[in-house]
Amino acid sequence: MLIEWNDTKTDYPSDRCMQELFEQQVESRPEARALISRAGQLTYHELNARANQLAHYLRKRGVTADTRVGVCMIARRQ
Repeated sequence: MLIEWNDTKTDYPSDRCMQELFEQQVESRPEARALISRAGQLTYHELNARANQLAHYLRKRGVTADTRVGVCMIARRQ
């Protein structure tokens, strides 16, 4: 079962950036589940809105394409 679930290799277009592929998914299936966790779930539309909110926040603080940004993700146990 573990091997079957993880057999997700997919060829992606080499002329598109990851964010472009994600935006395409948002446009084609905005209400589909994109993320599921213990805290809840988000649709592609909701996840995109949060990602854009973070991007605007970082830009307001001077982050550009060449700026490195550290990301800390904390898993909370319930």
